[in-house]
Amino acid sequence: MKGVFNWSDYYKTDPEKISALKTAFKANKIYAMGLMPVRGSRGFRKLNYEYAEKELNVKEVIGKLEESHFNVLGLVIKDTDGACIWDTSVGWNPVNRDILGEFCDVGKDSNIRIMVSFTSMNDAYQGVIHPDRVSIHGTKGKKSGIYYKNGEISTHNEGEMRIDLPEGVLFKDYKKKVPFLTENIDEKSGKARGTRGEGYIPTTSFMCPNSKHVDYLLDLTEEVVKNYSVSGFFADYIRYDGAFTDLCCCDRCIEKFNKNYGFKAKILKSHEWYAFKSDTIANYAQKLQTVIKKTNKDCTSGWFCLPGPKKMFSQKRLGQDWTKLSSILDVASPMEYPYLMGTRDDGWYWEKVGNLFYWYFMRNMKKRIHEFKSPVLAVTNSVECNPEEMLKQMRGFNFGSGIAVFKYFGTTDAQWIALKEYAEKEIGLEDLS
Repeated sequence: MKGVFNWSDYYKTDPEKISALKTAFKANKIYAMGLMPVRGSRGFRKLNYEYAEKELNVKEVIGKLEESHFNVLGLVIKDTDGACIWDTSVGWNPVNRDILGEFCDVGKDSNIRIMVSFTSMNDAYQGVIHPDRVSIHGTKGKKSGIYYKNGEISTHNEGEMRIDLPEGVLFKDYKKKVPFLTENIDEKSGKARGTRGEGYIPTTSFMCPNSKHVDYLLDLTEEVVKNYSVSGFFADYIRYDGAFTDLCCCDRCIEKFNKNYGFKAKILKSHEWYAFKSDTIANYAQKLQTVIKKTNKDCTSGWFCLPGPKKMFSQKRLGQDWTKLSSILDVASPMEYPYLMGTRDDGWYWEKVGNLFYWYFMRNMKKRIHEFKSPVLAVTNSVECNPEEMLKQMRGFNFGSGIAVFKYFGTTDAQWIALKEYAEKEIGLEDLS
């Protein structure tokens, strides 16, 4: 079939790991749909706690997924804002609702397994209440209009997400609920695809992976895996902030780096520094794996990665060593979103941009997929692209274990039809149940 690529020539996985993945999700192929409750019903670029609290219909979502033959719900239970949408005694739950519990309960009576996505180092709420745990800039500079200085924390204005005040609520009152909200406002959408949010601008923070923030994340992880019947627990933002090259230079990191590599090793610009960053992220992954398996040995662990050059991006900026991380956690999930960069629906120029990134993402995975030592389940987008572009991505990035699509809200009627037909005609219903 046009657009289907045979990845077996590039990538081999241990049959026992594939078998374990099938057992965990009770299917030969995974067909997952992602849902981000705190971003409301309009797509990527809003935070809407009122919608999540009062309007999100769990039974309706599960019914729609079953109708389209999905067998896994990828539920974002902790987003980049830091909101924890379960009954937590540790974290911040601004929606006053156990959304994860509701999905687990409804899912028991359906063909849908629950896989949760858990944002790690990016945490706007924790950045405000624990600024001492935020990553520290090691240089001064400017990035996308953001000025920063050596020694400052990396709390900056959020790039795309915006917040509308609930009707009748004053800014000063809402800021008590959402402390990372600023008085800055975007009244119009920008031309660039990443600047189309409208509303009040929140801040965001990348936390130091050598700080007590890790202990906080592990406590949250244990709480979820212990109290909820989830088949998979996937770590998102298990990395440094890729927008900056000078993180993290806090006293904790510098002291630990000097202890491990000596005072002669160069901070920020040396092989030792990049190894230190990737070891730091891998150490967090190992702690996460230990907590997950100790709490529920049958829960599948996973992690999300961004496509890009190995040395210049994955290791130097993100601190992600694909081989290390995939040797620790059970499943790797590349985030393959080329048509978020551009879509034919916005004109021929954006079509060219999207096609260029699709070509690059495919080329990148052909070069790098051998680095994975675990099964690979890619996630790609339905939002902000058309059905043809969506299917092209799904076919291209199905590495053999299935495919995940992102995300539920924003997917069009035409795309839902295409998704159902893809399950019936290309995956095969016998492999999904």
